[in-house]
Amino acid sequence: MDYISGIESAFKTYIGKNSIDKLRERITSKPMILIAGDQLTGKSTQAKNLADFFNGSFHSVGALFREAAKNRGITVAEQAKLLLVERGIDVEIDYKTCQVITGADIDSRLGVVEGRQPAYMGNFMASLGKKNLIRLYLQCSIREQALRFLRREVSEDAYLVGKEQIPEKDYKNLESLNAVIETLDLVQGEEVMSEFVENQSRDEDDRHRYSGLYGFDYGNLEGYDIVLNTNDKEPNTVFQEILEKLEESGFRTN
Repeated sequence: MDYISGIESAFKTYIGKNSIDKLRERITSKPMILIAGDQLTGKSTQAKNLADFFNGSFHSVGALFREAAKNRGITVAEQAKLLLVERGIDVEIDYKTCQVITGADIDSRLGVVEGRQPAYMGNFMASLGKKNLIRLYLQCSIREQALRFLRREVSEDAYLVGKEQIPEKDYKNLESLNAVIETLDLVQGEEVMSEFVENQSRDEDDRHRYSGLYGFDYGNLEGYDIVLNTNDKEPNTVFQEILEKLEESGFRTN
C-alpha cells in the first residue's frame, strides 16, 4: 500500500528517525475499535457508547487537535488555517493517534478511537504488527447530514420542516441542496446552512491534505471492515446494528 510508506516517511521526517521503531515497541494485544465517518453521523456518540458497553476507554482525535492548539497558544480555528500551509502539526496528531492505537497507555480492557483518520492510522499500525483492530465507517447522505445539522444548530421544529419539505433524493453536491434549503421558511436557516457548507468544505480540505501528505482518502471505504449507513436511524438503532456487526465480524473484545 503506497499510503503505508507515505505515513512512515512523514513520521520519520517530522517525528524522528526512530519514531517507527518506538511505535512498534509499544504495541500491545489490547483490542481497538477505530471509528470514522461522514459528518453528523454520530461518530462520537457511538464511540462513547461502545467504550461504556465494553468497559473500555474513549479517545478522540479532535481532543488531540484541541490539545495541540492549546499547547501552541492559538485557537482551534487558527490551527485549522495553519494546516492548509504548514506540515508537522497534523503529522504530530496522527503520530499521537498511533500511540493510542498501540494500547500501551490504556488501562481499560479495550480502546475506542474516534476521528477522521484513525482507521487508516490503524491500517498503518497493523502493518507494524498491531492485531485485534476493527475499523468502522458511519455514513449518511448529504440530505441527512443537513437535516441533522438543522436539528442540532436550529431546533427540532426546523429539522421536522426540513424533513417534510426537502425532497428525498441523492444530492450530488452541496450547492443543489443549499438551493432547496434557501426556499424553506426557517428562522436562521440560511445562516446556519452556510455554516454547514463551511464545515463540509473543511472536511474536503482535510481529505485533500491527507491525500497529498500520505496518499490516502479517509473517505475510501476500502479501508474499513464495517460500513454502516445511518440514514433515518436513531442513535439506539445504530448502536444495536454496530454491536451486531461486531459480533458477525468475530472481533474479540478481550
